[in-house]
Amino acid sequence: MITILVEEGSRRRRHHHKRRKWGYLLTTLMIVSWILFIWSMSAQSYQEQTIQPWLRQWSGNIQWLLALPDIQFTYGEHHYSLNERPLDFAEFVFRKSAHVFVYAVLGVLVYCGMRYLRKKTITSVGIALVVVAVIAAVDECIQHFNPSRTASIRDVGVDLIGGFCGVMLWLAGVAIYRKLGSRGIRKRSER
Repeated sequence: MITILVEEGSRRRRHHHKRRKWGYLLTTLMIVSWILFIWSMSAQSYQEQTIQPWLRQWSGNIQWLLALPDIQFTYGEHHYSLNERPLDFAEFVFRKSAHVFVYAVLGVLVYCGMRYLRKKTITSVGIALVVVAVIAAVDECIQHFNPSRTASIRDVGVDLIGGFCGVMLWLAGVAIYRKLGSRGIRKRSER
């Protein structure tokens, strides 16, 4: 009887170890795939990525933007004005939002990968942000060697903000999920 229990426990540990190994490989594959996606986008020329033709096609539908107060700012050497050049303004906002989103996803993937390895939350957040910063810096180096793109250290900051926001939103979502889940369990047990 004791031998059977020991073998059964050993089998469970092997199965659990195998599942963790495959989970780790899957997480790593997702992170590497996302990084390659980011870098492939950096290798594209501005002409391949611009949404100006699409914006011109839909410009009749976005005339309401001109009713907004004129928003102006300078980013790097470029000045953006909603009323003066609405298509450039819209493309800039779209491109920076894409930066934030893409690096938010990377931050969450790396954070989850670290948590999967049972790292502490603060360690996982730190590692995720370091990875985001390194990948963003390499991304800007790739753009630096692309003649039709401009590399900017400011973009690394935008990317880091994206990674931070992604991880914080993930942590908030997990906390809310746990809070709601624990309430549901307590309510069921009171019945």
